[in-house]
Amino acid sequence: MTLSAPGPARAASGVAAPPAAAAPVAPLAVTADRTRWFVLGVGLICTFLVVGGASIANLAMPSLQQTLHVGFGTAQFVVAGYGLVYAVFLITGGRLGDVSGRRRVLLGGLVLFTAAVLVSGLAPNAPVLIGARLVQGFGAALIYPQILSIIQDTFEGKERNFALGLFGATIGVAIVAGQLIGGALIQLDLGGLAWRPAFLVLVPIGAAALVTGARVMAPDRPAGRDHIDLAGTGLLGTSLLLLVLPLLIGPGAGWAWWTWAMFAAAVPMFALFVRYEGSLVRRGRTPLLRPALFRQRAFAVGTVIGVLYFITIVGLAVYTSLTFQVGLGLDPLQAGLAFAPVGIAFFLSSLVVPRLVPRLGRAVLTIGHVLLLGGLLSAWLTAHLAGPGLTAWSLGLPLLLVGTAQGLTMSPLIGIVLTGIRPEDKGSASGALTTAFQIGQALGVAGIGTVFSMLGAHPGPGAGTDRYRIAFQAALFLMAGLTLVSLLLVFLLPTPHDSRPHHHFLWLRHGRRTGLAHALYLLTGGHAVGRLTHWFHHHGDHPQGDGLTAGRSHDEGT
Repeated sequence: MTLSAPGPARAASGVAAPPAAAAPVAPLAVTADRTRWFVLGVGLICTFLVVGGASIANLAMPSLQQTLHVGFGTAQFVVAGYGLVYAVFLITGGRLGDVSGRRRVLLGGLVLFTAAVLVSGLAPNAPVLIGARLVQGFGAALIYPQILSIIQDTFEGKERNFALGLFGATIGVAIVAGQLIGGALIQLDLGGLAWRPAFLVLVPIGAAALVTGARVMAPDRPAGRDHIDLAGTGLLGTSLLLLVLPLLIGPGAGWAWWTWAMFAAAVPMFALFVRYEGSLVRRGRTPLLRPALFRQRAFAVGTVIGVLYFITIVGLAVYTSLTFQVGLGLDPLQAGLAFAPVGIAFFLSSLVVPRLVPRLGRAVLTIGHVLLLGGLLSAWLTAHLAGPGLTAWSLGLPLLLVGTAQGLTMSPLIGIVLTGIRPEDKGSASGALTTAFQIGQALGVAGIGTVFSMLGAHPGPGAGTDRYRIAFQAALFLMAGLTLVSLLLVFLLPTPHDSRPHHHFLWLRHGRRTGLAHALYLLTGGHAVGRLTHWFHHHGDHPQGDGLTAGRSHDEGT
């Protein structure tokens, strides 16, 4: 996630800027006291749109498959397509805000997002819906990187910390409310429109944010231009599409030869992407990703951990909801409520983790993975023992374990990984890691869904409870296996040389809401770990003389 700040800690767009990087974006000029709170309101509404736009779709899969008469893979792509485009363009969206002005990019993203949501709600067929969701993901990638930058430029001191707390709370509300609002609207079937009102409800919200933002956000003037790696973005997007698309359509196509050809083509495409990024570095230009990062054990191992972890937690969220609705016969609202223990435990453990990390260090990741593994295995055992009598409520305790594990793991992961990265590469590493998290989310929808599809579970008529229970158990077993691999990889991370890593603000003693806000931020694609550290160091109650200085370089600060 890209953030821009005045002074030495310049915007980190997920890449380590070369010496000739562009000058920082001039801060938004907010003159009236009341105006800045309207600006914050616009940012919070945008946050709700981006996060809610993802969570609402999770509950809509059964309904849209039945009404549009499409296969399982198509329904998956409606969910995964948004996240895939969002992941690919997240860093680029941040760069655009740096070089073109955050107000312009945010409002442009809002136009695309709102129009795409409208088209999604009115889509006459699946191709139009998928196309609209892809555009919606691109709009979200333009919007989200600008929000924290605007908070940074608009507020100072305690007001900035208060605004950040509201930002974190908004993400939490959007995650939970997105499912509940979407579930309620789908269940009500207003006007016989099934899933459509769940998308259309975002249109007036987006329009209100657009009109208000255009009025209250003063123009910001970028002081210079910098290279935007559009070719690298295209190569990365093509590589990911070649990897994800076969997982979505392969089972329905009987795993035809061309699906395996796409898998095979993904490998040289990734290699071409890495080679191209290396050529940019040699020419002194700014790449989307520095290939040299993969030669550092902390980054290489941390990236794999992040991808595996997010495949698991997102796959669990989407397909537990699907099992609740189709396999166990719950309505969408009941399914959202049944999954609520995860959100509750996640919030509570995120409040506690800032107190645990200084004492336990990397062991917090180990504990989190052990709890996640225990939650998945206990869910599998519950489903196995209950057989046809399985109910959603009997999974409450396992889901509480899963939510607790998420809170303990989400916040510390990047900070612990960054302690093993060279200071000059921390900016690039923080952006690349959190982009990998979003890629893991798209792979979670596609990969875990492949298990469901191969075992005969699908969100449509005739889907039997037994098939869903068997598919759910198989998916839980697969996710437990991925979690075990991720747990073992934690022990390969370099041991932190300092129990209070200076590049991650959880170690700077800023209270409970910091852990919650940061965990939610990372969950939804945050890219500015170092910038947040910079904020809290200079505006919070931290110990003096800890070695952090205002003159720390851009890359060290990230």
